[in-house]
Amino acid sequence: MKPVHAFISVLFITILGITPFLRNGTCQASSVTVAVLPFENLNRDSTYGLLSRGMCESLIEGLSSVKSLTLVERAQVEKTLKEQALGLTGVIDEKTAPKTGQLLGAKYVVMGSYQVIGNQVKITARFVNVETGEIDQSKIVSVTGRYPDQVFDLQSQIASKLVANFNVAASKAETDRMATVLKSTQNFTAYELFIKGLNAWLLGTETGNQEAITYYRKAIELDPNYALAYNNLGASLNEHGKYGEAIAAYRKVIELKPDPYLAPAYSNLGMALADQGKYEEAIAAYRKAIELKPDDAYIYYNGLGVTLMQQGKDQEAIVAYRKAIELNPAYADAYSNLGAAFNAQGKYGEAITAYRKAIELKPDDADAYSNLGVVLKKQEKYEEAIAAYRKAIELKPDFSEAYYNLGINLKKQGKYGEAIVAYRKAIELNPDFTNALENLAIVLDAKGVRKEAREYWERAFKLEKDPERVEWIMKRLAEP
Repeated sequence: MKPVHAFISVLFITILGITPFLRNGTCQASSVTVAVLPFENLNRDSTYGLLSRGMCESLIEGLSSVKSLTLVERAQVEKTLKEQALGLTGVIDEKTAPKTGQLLGAKYVVMGSYQVIGNQVKITARFVNVETGEIDQSKIVSVTGRYPDQVFDLQSQIASKLVANFNVAASKAETDRMATVLKSTQNFTAYELFIKGLNAWLLGTETGNQEAITYYRKAIELDPNYALAYNNLGASLNEHGKYGEAIAAYRKVIELKPDPYLAPAYSNLGMALADQGKYEEAIAAYRKAIELKPDDAYIYYNGLGVTLMQQGKDQEAIVAYRKAIELNPAYADAYSNLGAAFNAQGKYGEAITAYRKAIELKPDDADAYSNLGVVLKKQEKYEEAIAAYRKAIELKPDFSEAYYNLGINLKKQGKYGEAIVAYRKAIELNPDFTNALENLAIVLDAKGVRKEAREYWERAFKLEKDPERVEWIMKRLAEP
């Protein structure tokens, strides 16, 4: 009987969107984690509604330029607000902010409001100490200026005052970079289109991503030097599978040479080139990103490692992942990918150690638990593998591969009834899951449920593309 192998869902890191390096919430040593919430629109008028998310996004972008600050990714902020039912129509105040901050793993939560009266806008920002739940009234920041002409200057003033209030060290280069980021365009309409694009992308749907592409293109029409819009356009195009156009967008960013985005643009270019199978060019792009920002290059080393693994250069990938970890010891994704590289080399003990470290750093990572289960199964530690898969499913209930691999391990222990339940769930989640169909048929055959087993063999036969497996299934169907 031809064996059916377990899946391994290796976690390859996608470097998408706006590219300050700590947006994903991965903390570096001695950094202060900050969550910026959408600002409240005191006008209650949709005319000014985009500023709510716009100022939130701009401050995340700008503050990310300071190495001693770790900014929570806006997508994570949005997710948490939705879970708490505190979206645009909800109220985020001093009472709810600490809980939100705890859920986001932040030390401080920045919240604020704005109001437009005539041609003037007033912006107020304050931050809550998550641990104490208190607001230092002496550190409330308030600025006023012309709307919309001075909005970018006002955001820059807010960011500078917040950095001072956080009591963190910020070099002149970092504050200069922050100012550049916050004034990435002087065209307010282009800025509004950019925010609309980002909002559409955050929907996480194909339609939303297509809308984002349209908005980014319109923003670029108004400001042909809007590097950040080109960068996000590239990310959305890449996600849409339009790799050639994505590469062109990233090359435009590089042509514009904007300091805060140049290294990330090379990194994102590397990702798009790798998606096209142009691995050598991708590696060169990642190395250029590392050359430009060697001290902040942990994400770039991780991307380099992924591309090296795609070339089968596992040992070189291990070197890259270890360098990423050296630069940021709290980088869970690099540990996960390091585990994948060790697994590819057959170094299962080291792979398990790497996956366990990834889980320690990122306890909600279902992929890391699933990959840990794969390696434990190879060591015939079936009970531990089953526990890992059950945890992956707990974290990600629609994880069909985890259900499938759970079935594999239950079958290894002779627990056919439980294996059948797991395989059925995998197929329910993914009806075209050929391996699950075949394995379910095998177990049903073993239990003597031949008629039902035949139904699954027939479904697998229609889907299977591997000629050897097609022949094998035909032999099973020919059996009485």
